[in-house]
This record gives sequence, structure tokens and C-alpha cells, in this order.
Amino acid sequence: MPDFTQSPKDLDPPTVVDHVLLPVADLEEGARTLRERHGLQAIPGGRHPKLGTANMIVPLGRQYLELIAIADPLEAAASRLGKRLTQALDEGRTFVDWALRTRSIDALRVKLLSADWDLPPVWEGSRRRPDGQILQWRTQDVEAGKARIALPFVIEWDVPDGLHPGEAAARHPNGATGLRRVVVGARDPIGVRKSLELLLGDSDLYQVREAALDGVEELVLDSPHGDLVIA
Repeated sequence: MPDFTQSPKDLDPPTVVDHVLLPVADLEEGARTLRERHGLQAIPGGRHPKLGTANMIVPLGRQYLELIAIADPLEAAASRLGKRLTQALDEGRTFVDWALRTRSIDALRVKLLSADWDLPPVWEGSRRRPDGQILQWRTQDVEAGKARIALPFVIEWDVPDGLHPGEAAARHPNGATGLRRVVVGARDPIGVRKSLELLLGDSDLYQVREAALDGVEELVLDSPHGDLVIA
């Protein structure tokens, strides 16, 4: 029987899909397009200090979609996320990145280093919500460059219970309730599957298929009307 005295984050698996990033040139226009095409409601997010980016959030329980745009071109040009976002916008991609959530970045880092992964340092991030609440997190990239890759980065949230971005209040016209699956394209699908098994285990939250380019290709969301596909 579940221990209902535990917080939702304590009940998380050790690592789970957290969110997927969708690049947009303009946040308000991107949110309007997402609502018209897919029936998803985005809410204000905030600015990412030192990264040159800002976001809006599509809450889906303990998961979410993140509309992300360039807020300061100079800052963005100096950050990995800003560089990847700029490249994704230039190439007209639907997705720029995806993220896993872990209880402990440090424990996961030790696990990956012991498997001979060459990891960049952990970095700390934050943003201020419109209501003034500060959200903080730690992030582990699995590659330092700006090139598009199939593997996600990993985030460890440091927020009070109930303040994970996916838990924010939003009413989606299509009734979407959660993120069912992330479909990833990979030039080396066997290698990517092995890496994801180390990161996430054998999970139905992701699917890997062979593709000419690496990166997220499709999302499948749960809704009362059946699967909702964003591609």
C-alpha cells in the first residue's frame, strides 16, 4: 500500500521523464498556436538568468511541456541552451530537447561516470515565477556541445511540494492529462537505447527509432479522446 504521508516527489521513480522543450520565436504566439492546433493551454513561466531564455509552461501533472524562446540574444549566444535553441529555430524544428527528473543528480552522476561517461559539470539554475516564487534546480547535461543529440539532460528540482511546474493549474481544451511517450529519432538507435536504459531503465515512457537526425521527433499525450500526437 502506498505511503500517503510521503510527498509526490518522494513517490517518483528514481528517474522519470520530466519535460520536453519546444522552441518558439515568440512565447505568446507559440502558446496561441499550441492551443489552436492541439488544445493545450500554456501559462506564464519566467526568465532564465544567464541563459538568455524565457519560457511558458504547459502543465501535465508531474510532467510538462516547455515553450522556450530567446529573451536576450547576447546571453543566449554564450549558453549551451541558447545556442541549441537558436539552432533549432533556424532549422524549424518542433522540439529542441527533453529532460529526465531524478531524486539525486549526484548519485546519477556517480553511476554514469562509473560507466565511463564523459560528463560536463553539474550546473545550477533558477527562474522567478510571475507570483514571485523562485524555482531552483540542478542540471546534468550528458554532452557539452550545442549539436542536436537524442539523449536528454537530467534535472533535480529543489522546490516546495506542489510547485513543480507540471503541477500548476491549467485547463486544457482537449482534456490532456499526461505525457505518455517521447519518441526519439537516432542515427544509432541501438546505442541510444542502451544509454536510455542506463538513464531511465526499461520504460514505456520513451521509444527510439532510426532516423537521419538525432532528437525528439514526436510526443504522445494522454487525453479523454485518445492519444494526442505532437510531431
